[in-house]
Amino acid sequence: MTTKTILITAVCALCGFGTLQAEETASAVAAAQVAQQEIAHPFFQDEPYPAWSRMTAERGLADVRAALAIARERIAAVCAVRPEEATFENTFLAYSEASYEMGIAYGYLNHLSSVMDSTEMRSAMEALIPELTAFDAEVIANEQLWHVLKSASEQPWVKELSPARQRLVQQTVEGFHDSGADLSPEQKARKAEIEQALAELTLQFEKNVLDSQNAWKLLVLERSMLDGMGEDWMAKAQAEAVRRGLIEEGEQGWCITLDYESYGSVLRDCNSEVTRKMCWEGLCSLGAVGEWDNEPIVEKVMKLRRELAELLGFRNYADLMTHRRMVGGGDNAMAFIDSMAAKVLPSFQEECRQLLAYVSRCEGRNVMFLDPWNRRYYLNKMSRELYQFNPEELRPYHPADRVVAGMFSLYSKLLGVNFTEIPTVCLEPGEACPEGMVEVWHPSVKLIKVTDATTGNHLGSFYMDLYPRPSKQGGAWVMPMRFGVSETPGTPHSPHLAALVGNLTSPVGDAPALFSHYDVETLFHEFGHMMHVMLSDTELREHCGTRVAWDFVELPSQMFENWTWVPEGIAAYSGHYQTGEPMPAELVEKLVRSRYFMPAMDNMGQLCIGKLDLEMHMNYENRFAGRSLDLASAQLLDPWSVPVSITAPSMMRHLTHCISGGYAGGYYSYKWAEVLSADAFTRFRREGVMNTTTGAAFREAVLRQGDSKPASEVYRDFMGRDPNPDALLQAQGLMPE
Repeated sequence: MTTKTILITAVCALCGFGTLQAEETASAVAAAQVAQQEIAHPFFQDEPYPAWSRMTAERGLADVRAALAIARERIAAVCAVRPEEATFENTFLAYSEASYEMGIAYGYLNHLSSVMDSTEMRSAMEALIPELTAFDAEVIANEQLWHVLKSASEQPWVKELSPARQRLVQQTVEGFHDSGADLSPEQKARKAEIEQALAELTLQFEKNVLDSQNAWKLLVLERSMLDGMGEDWMAKAQAEAVRRGLIEEGEQGWCITLDYESYGSVLRDCNSEVTRKMCWEGLCSLGAVGEWDNEPIVEKVMKLRRELAELLGFRNYADLMTHRRMVGGGDNAMAFIDSMAAKVLPSFQEECRQLLAYVSRCEGRNVMFLDPWNRRYYLNKMSRELYQFNPEELRPYHPADRVVAGMFSLYSKLLGVNFTEIPTVCLEPGEACPEGMVEVWHPSVKLIKVTDATTGNHLGSFYMDLYPRPSKQGGAWVMPMRFGVSETPGTPHSPHLAALVGNLTSPVGDAPALFSHYDVETLFHEFGHMMHVMLSDTELREHCGTRVAWDFVELPSQMFENWTWVPEGIAAYSGHYQTGEPMPAELVEKLVRSRYFMPAMDNMGQLCIGKLDLEMHMNYENRFAGRSLDLASAQLLDPWSVPVSITAPSMMRHLTHCISGGYAGGYYSYKWAEVLSADAFTRFRREGVMNTTTGAAFREAVLRQGDSKPASEVYRDFMGRDPNPDALLQAQGLMPE
């Protein structure tokens, strides 16, 4: 019932790049200003843009509760429908739209807690968790509602509905069944208890990760301890030390944090092993120490999820989560991961031998087990020597504004859309919004309008919040805030609204942010998700955008990453930040050649996470129960891991994707979608990576459809066949084509 959201682990950033003409925004801005003045429930406001300065934690709490009351009234109306009066509109459509305001309001509150974390926001979220969980349980336990919907699903008129409406009927019935609508009253009561407990546990898990991340810092006072670090990184680390009050302005000192931009660069570039080790130890503290120890929470979550799955008639939680996805069940997901690992293993073992031999040469001794804090460092050195290429050479050609403008230009041509920035302002509570402006929640946030290049129709708008700050959750994701639908068949849908959030390399002082290639790749990844939202055009809101099978949702995002690795794409988004000169051909060639450095090792890292996730959600009792989480995880993954001198705590201690996010029993889907994207991109390679006809076909067959068709059918519509399971390994040179 609640609004579906997508959380993606990655990062991205932006500087400004032009403005809308006044006549293009006047009506929208005026409407927003009127809404700010008149809106009684700011968290309900979704036309055209929210009044963020009025969206306090207190107001959010009240608005979600008001929305719950509205939802209950609408559910009661559906329950009152008599069999002879039943239509699609007063049953299935009414049910799917019953909690619309609640989804919008809670979505905004959840978004603000992720990007502007505060004690008040946390308290509001904590207060709502049991209420929302109780509401979900109440709906599923409503026997009259289930009777009305089940009876309606069996009526002859269902067969006369459009394919999309028939699909919603089927999905609704299956959803009720999977949620326990046919359980006994006692079983339903137990299910409600489990779900409430899980909601509270997963929220605490996420808080522990964030709090342990924010608690750790390393102040370095000796420059020699940071030998090898670039000047841009040094300037940011010094500014962070000043911001935290660790040093005075102008003093020598650098603060390392557990933001990836900070610690990740140290593990890769710093020549001081002592510093690298301290950063690795800091990373190991996530969800693993003192009051933030997540091991007891993980144990409780796994046991409760197992009980929930069995209560609903499934063997395990992975089966519950995947049986209606593209993979079709937990066993199939495990078989996919194990099969991929078996194909990769010989190459992985050879790459491990090569890495250990290289480290042995560098250290002048026979290294049989790698110190884990040295892994990224030596892989980076090895890559630089092999390709005579330092990725940091790319940064001057990646100024944030150029990258973003180039990305927009590239996909404007490829997908037939236009992107324009809307003027924005960040307001304090009670301040009036200036004429011609739309408000945002932080001064660094941009607002982008998306229009169809042919018709001029306003397809949607999205916020871009791309720089790290202490109040923001780590990683990167796309948050759908509102999906638009057409009020009348054949007419344009109302605009979608979403946010693209990340934590990329940020600017220092007046200097522009200079992205790493990883930053660029991540930005393109998230932009793929955003285009899935913005270009969606479905009959029903429930099928819009990223509301697809969970193991299909990463296809557009991983597909878009490909353009950061081809010369045509690189030319579109790169240019020297001082001169504007294009990236030299020699540097482009080195970048492209470096893409698949140690590909087996890269694959195995993702497969390890997918394996751990599935084993915990399928075989927890046999492999983990009663044992140390860290030891059990290490033993499980040992055959697929680089030989190391000391193992880190289990990644499940801080893997929010699989505990508090939507990837529980489903992390395999990243690799699954990577296979799909590698295969789908073969059409672009064959027909031209900038072929607008192929781009239009991808927009129509995939991005436009959302979940109005099964994922396998959507894929066949674009490729004309089923996926090639070996496409990724073939592209990486690990298997013959």
